[in-house]
Amino acid sequence: MESELKQEFDNMGIEPSQEVLFRSVDLCSNYNIEDAAEFVEQWVAFSISNLNGAEPSLEHLNEFERKVFQAKRDKELMAASKKKAGKYPSAISNLTHLNDIASSSSNPLAMYGVDDSDVMDEYMQDSGMMSSMAADDIDSVPGTPSILHTPKAKSALARTPARQNETLFSPASYSPIGTPRTHTAAPGSGKIVYTFGNPSLITNAQWSFTTPQPRISVKQLLQHEGNCLGPGTKAKYMFDNLYEKAEIAGDRVFEIGKALCKKVFGEDTLDYELGQVDMHSQDVIKTIGVVHSDYDGPLDPSSTILVGSNEASCHTVRLNFSKTKSVGIFPGQVIMVSGMNPKGDVLMVEEVITEQNLQPPKPPQIADRLSFVIAAGPYTNDDDLVYDPLQDLVMYLKENRPNVLILCGPFMEADHKVISDNVTLAETFEAFFEKMINGIVEAIGQETTILVVASHRDAHADCVYPTMAI
Repeated sequence: MESELKQEFDNMGIEPSQEVLFRSVDLCSNYNIEDAAEFVEQWVAFSISNLNGAEPSLEHLNEFERKVFQAKRDKELMAASKKKAGKYPSAISNLTHLNDIASSSSNPLAMYGVDDSDVMDEYMQDSGMMSSMAADDIDSVPGTPSILHTPKAKSALARTPARQNETLFSPASYSPIGTPRTHTAAPGSGKIVYTFGNPSLITNAQWSFTTPQPRISVKQLLQHEGNCLGPGTKAKYMFDNLYEKAEIAGDRVFEIGKALCKKVFGEDTLDYELGQVDMHSQDVIKTIGVVHSDYDGPLDPSSTILVGSNEASCHTVRLNFSKTKSVGIFPGQVIMVSGMNPKGDVLMVEEVITEQNLQPPKPPQIADRLSFVIAAGPYTNDDDLVYDPLQDLVMYLKENRPNVLILCGPFMEADHKVISDNVTLAETFEAFFEKMINGIVEAIGQETTILVVASHRDAHADCVYPTMAI
């Protein structure tokens, strides 16, 4: 051990004396330290923290023993004594307890901490079959009930006593999912903080539940059945083919460019010819391209370039807006530019024609009033999985049943504090989500159409945006 300690001291640049080595070996033996490196590292840490990096000496080693090893041993002995005292009560406490039992001679069950009157009351109700002699004997005892029965077992309390009579949306778990506490509504709950729309219509609107409610049909515009993820496909999940991405971008430029030509030239589109973005011309030409920035920063007049629509050549030209009063464009936008390009490297812009605005859809014809409720997660507190806020929402939906309920995620966040602490759930995230939705449907009925919008933060959903339907 002495040679090992000397080697470790040498590694730290310390030359200990023979007395210091003997004292170090003695400390390792007394405090069961078998690793010389551990002892030397503790000494270096102590020396830097308390002795300003002083060299080891007998005096310093004695101080090291007193402040480190003896202090650690005293703490361990104190903790062990407290643990032993909690397991085995002291003689004084036992004697006090026996004196209390002896003083309650009228109650033979007091030594077990039980009131005999409560126990006898449980057994002397609702029984029914007694002999007349036994009944007379019982009646002769003052304060004794005349009917005997076996007490029923008390039902177990729910995990959250504040919500014993309500549906629990918390997941099944083998470990605690939160500290039970009395639930209080959030301040300002149910208060109208903002209104949108015609004030007179809002004032005259009546939120009332009518039976039967009109059925709402939901049409899914974006159809995605997940065929690309099937076992027979060659595509990889969340991997894109660059060639296909380029083709899609080219098709987008072509379709928008065709709409721009129809907007500018009308039906005589084929009679006009567009030029390349970098074509030399002293006359005004028209060209179509995509707006880009030539550096990684916000778009500004000096950094705007136009990429041509020809996928094979991919010509570019810098745009000069000195002849225009004001222009509003953004990166990635497909535009038609009118101007001159005398040198071929800078296009002097005279006019920018953007894509045609989309026509707004016709508003649906609604015969009856429709009521919507839109809620967004998370639906539980940050430190538990009891889902008290979701329970409040269900209570509100029972009182004000809407035609449509839109629930936006996250429903169970993947980075929730309780889940991050490695809580052991007794069911999968998918099973818990299905149980949650079934509980909501059972609570508010099937007259309400429920739409669920998943979040990429959900533990049971794919971590992509936009998130696919569940």
